Amino acid sequence: MTQVIIGATDAQGHTSPMLFIAAELVRRGHQVTFITGTQFKAAVEKTGATFAGFSGAAEIDKALLVSPERLALQGLEQVKYDLKHLVIDTIADQYATLQRVLAQYGHDQAVVLTESGFYGVAPALHGAPGVRAKGYIVVGTVPLMLSSIDTAPGGMGLPPDSSPEGRIRNAAQTAFFKQTLFGDTQALYAQELARLGATEAASFIFETMAVHADKYLQLSVEELSYKRSDLPAHIDFIGALPSPPSDAALPDWWQDVLDAEQVVVVTQGTVANSDFSHLIAPTLEALADLPVLVVAATGSTTVPDHVPANARVAKFVPFVDLLPHTSILVSNGGYAGTQQALSFGVPMVLAGETEDKIEGNARTAHTGAAINLKTQRPTVAAIREAVQQILATTSYRQNAQRLQAEYAQLDPYASIADTIVQFDRK
Repeated sequence: MTQVIIGATDAQGHTSPMLFIAAELVRRGHQVTFITGTQFKAAVEKTGATFAGFSGAAEIDKALLVSPERLALQGLEQVKYDLKHLVIDTIADQYATLQRVLAQYGHDQAVVLTESGFYGVAPALHGAPGVRAKGYIVVGTVPLMLSSIDTAPGGMGLPPDSSPEGRIRNAAQTAFFKQTLFGDTQALYAQELARLGATEAASFIFETMAVHADKYLQLSVEELSYKRSDLPAHIDFIGALPSPPSDAALPDWWQDVLDAEQVVVVTQGTVANSDFSHLIAPTLEALADLPVLVVAATGSTTVPDHVPANARVAKFVPFVDLLPHTSILVSNGGYAGTQQALSFGVPMVLAGETEDKIEGNARTAHTGAAINLKTQRPTVAAIREAVQQILATTSYRQNAQRLQAEYAQLDPYASIADTIVQFDRK
């Protein structure tokens, strides 16, 4: 039996995949302690893991996400705001919680397994004092943000280019990205790590986990991170977590889904769903007179102002049941949702610019399985044109199904469990 400590940031998209992993590790006989926010206490205990709650700033104040200060910012400035308030400011309290749990076992007695947004492990990865783990394994739950000679820096949404000219471009843009665009953020990050006792120079904030983890397991297939000639040996691509069966009740209009020839699903995800004018409302309008059934999964009790006759709306529809019947997913491009759709072979229309979506959506479109509208607020005309193009062009679904086959060859749970056992035996 291995002692495993899981760490996840206090947010749905960060914690949810680690809950599935925790349940599987418990099933395999490991003793699991799960560190995250108190809002997830019941969900953690349901997996069979022991819950360990955050204190202080690590317990994220949800008001930050909808604060006027944050909402007044866009693009790069909002990303930098989030890095300061939701990442850097939480490191100390995340690290303190991790140290408290590690101390229950002692030096080199537990394996630490975190998602890639849990920066509470960063001080340890940079030599800060404290109880040490047997190994630090990171599960990549967002697009891999690691610089390469073959790609532009992650976050810019540019295609790869491994030609001699392209590598010159990549190097110049990477330097600009790190030193100019995020230079002030990196300085804050370095100061915080130094304050917590780090003995090594701070790696670039977006690259810390992929560079310093003993093993980095990316939830994806390699194509979604671009093929790289300089990929470090400790990084593996392990596919997407399988979608478990759902016991949620299906909506009373479910037969309409089963009867429809073409089903287009639209969602704004679990975070950016407070304003339907971003994507749900224009999609309903764009497809109102097309011979398709539109299913809007709102994630909210609020109902759109206008629901056309060919649309059905619900706060929640289990995607494990819906995606097998879906022709196209219209989404803002949340990483987990994108992986799930591709694992079912569903092509996408993507429209999102917050968090990691600029990069993630560009990479997904590069596979040929999606159209990236490259905006947070697409027009009705743009959505309609993109949906019609995918419906009329077989290559989008063929590429989605090609990726589906790649995902089917990978077993993420086995990869994670095998890696844990390797470190436990050291």
